[in-house]
Amino acid sequence: MNPTVKPTVMKPNMPRFPLTIPLTGPLTSLLLAAAWWLPSTAVAQDTVRLRNGSTVSGAVDAENYDALLFKEKKGKEEKPLRINWDDVTQISYAGATEYQQAVNQVTTGNLGAAIPKLQALAQSSALRKELKPLVQFQLASALQRSGKFAEAAAAQVELVKAFPKSRFVLPAARSIVECHIALNTATEGSKAMEEVVSTAEKGGVDTSFLSAFDFYRGRLMEAAGDRVGAKIKYQTAAAARGVPVSSTAMARLAIARCDQTDGQVDAARIAYKEITQLDAGNEVLAGAWNGLADITFAEAAKSRNLEKVTDALYQYLRGVVEYGPAPGEATEEYERALAGAAASFKQMSEIETDETKQKLYAGRAKARLDLLRKEFPNSTHLPK
Repeated sequence: MNPTVKPTVMKPNMPRFPLTIPLTGPLTSLLLAAAWWLPSTAVAQDTVRLRNGSTVSGAVDAENYDALLFKEKKGKEEKPLRINWDDVTQISYAGATEYQQAVNQVTTGNLGAAIPKLQALAQSSALRKELKPLVQFQLASALQRSGKFAEAAAAQVELVKAFPKSRFVLPAARSIVECHIALNTATEGSKAMEEVVSTAEKGGVDTSFLSAFDFYRGRLMEAAGDRVGAKIKYQTAAAARGVPVSSTAMARLAIARCDQTDGQVDAARIAYKEITQLDAGNEVLAGAWNGLADITFAEAAKSRNLEKVTDALYQYLRGVVEYGPAPGEATEEYERALAGAAASFKQMSEIETDETKQKLYAGRAKARLDLLRKEFPNSTHLPK
């Protein structure tokens, strides 16, 4: 399960009145008021959609690193539930209209409006306590997306300090690492990572879970050029217990990437294919398809094989169309997929001999880069 799930706001159903009832008089006014009031109270609940297709309604009690604590409500009865994150596909929060508006602004790239709204929500005393870590994480993610990497990393560290046992400890670590890699400050990133791990441990995170942080230590080592050391960290993270499948799968994905970089293309290809069959998050699946696409594209470019370039294009597009990120989730693989699709279209335009098709493919390449530039003006995948 990808740690950050896309929240939606539930709206009360419109009451249905027979057209023959005159909408006048004190009795009718009372009935109308009651009709509007009853549905709104009936549906003002959080809902959780599970991987098996069912849903539960009630109230989110806590979103911890190891499970969702939820109070299911059926009539007057209330039943406490502990739900593993791998079983959750979506959470809908009741009464989160302003939050949803901010998320929608982030999704559409309107970060200038989203960031102040999220900042106001984070400072609001009226914000329900269960949403505080979610708002802070979305705010830090929006800062990162806007290119304010130092601010974003600092905000994620503060998030972990405030909520050391929340489900955002790993996503926050990921964001911190990505920001320091973008800033080319791997040493400072390592210090921040150790602060996060220490805070999480002191906050009560289980020791077995802490090994998942080795993935992010490995990312920093890989960025610094120590691929051998990074791979050892990735292997430790891949063997972690008590963490979501998506976390160990990310480590497996990184190992495959190292194999590919080291020239072990066949081993990497096998690993990527295996990962595409996992019931993991979108970021993992997009990354596996991007890895396969990189291999296919490199082989196609050597032979100038139009059909094989087209295969690479479809593999990249998996990360755009099928496995795109939800608001607040990592966008690295989505950006990479957009850039890869643009490169594929460009290559197709250079191989194609028909002038009309050449222009068509060149136009599509430009459209993908324009979209990447619009949504992520600070993306490392944009042409230099």
